[in-house]
Amino acid sequence: MTAKPEFAAEILKRSAGGYAGAAAAQLLDREPGLRTQEGAFEAWKSHLTQRVMELAAALRAGEPILFTARVAWSRKTFAARDQADTLVAESLACLRDVLDESLPDIAKSDCLAYIDAAQQAIAEGPAVLLESELDPADPDGRMTLNYLQLALEGNGSNAVRMIQEATAAKTAKEVYMRVLLPAQREIGRLWHLNEVSVAEEHLVTGTTHQAMAVLRHTAERAPDNGATVVAACVPGNIHDIGLRALADIFQLEGWRSIYLGADVPKSDLPAMLDVFEADLLLLGSTLSTHIEPAAQAIAIVREQVDRPVKIMVGGAAFDELPELWEKLGADAYAADADQALAAAAAMLKT
Repeated sequence: MTAKPEFAAEILKRSAGGYAGAAAAQLLDREPGLRTQEGAFEAWKSHLTQRVMELAAALRAGEPILFTARVAWSRKTFAARDQADTLVAESLACLRDVLDESLPDIAKSDCLAYIDAAQQAIAEGPAVLLESELDPADPDGRMTLNYLQLALEGNGSNAVRMIQEATAAKTAKEVYMRVLLPAQREIGRLWHLNEVSVAEEHLVTGTTHQAMAVLRHTAERAPDNGATVVAACVPGNIHDIGLRALADIFQLEGWRSIYLGADVPKSDLPAMLDVFEADLLLLGSTLSTHIEPAAQAIAIVREQVDRPVKIMVGGAAFDELPELWEKLGADAYAADADQALAAAAAMLKT
């Protein structure tokens, strides 16, 4: 990566609130009808601060698609809430004007080019809302929908019991991958479409945590393979349920699995890897803004851990660019549990 994008990314991060505030004020001047909405300035400042941080993350990675993908996600959110997604384009135009006026020349061209790429993607067509991957005619899809209904109705104990009983016909790994994880993707989709509230999404996620706890403590495990995996979400990543499930699946497959949780400080990782004599580190990243913390975590492990620890990355942050793991210095990337297990077995000969 050249120094110029790195310099631009650092300026954006340090001044994100200022740039966002100026762009929000400009947007309200251009769209005075927005001023009638309570807290409009603060809401748009917050929205645009996130855009600036995402722009910085894309610049640091050298990948415009990371910014374009986050803008597309935002458009779908607006469309699902019956808000004019043209406001996304208008707010980006305001942000572009502010950066064009405020940034030093050495940092300007890349920032504006990334915004222009996102604007071009917007111009290519309307936002397309996500469709459900669940098929009620499929037994697994039907079970997942039943599980979601029970959880949303507040019948968490019945939902967990249903998951536990499912292991009579499926392995615990299959229940994770065919029911629990699809349920989480579906509730996330429904939140994105504004069909469930944040509280309802949290309700389902809490139920899923309970169901996973039951499975990991009661399901039959494969014989111990002698290898240890440590799983951690990178700093700033609070979306840990996918990684929690992956750590459980590794345990079920015979690994000694140490789960450190969400938002783990990178400085804590070397000691944990040494203490537990880890063979493999799983790092979870959900947003594009988690890519830099992932790179920093990998770097500190390489610098401070003498053990030959393999590092595998994953999570939604890599959806648009699966090959990004190589830039970060990881040993592998996996999109799902099957890929993770296969890659781990190949690297460690387990």
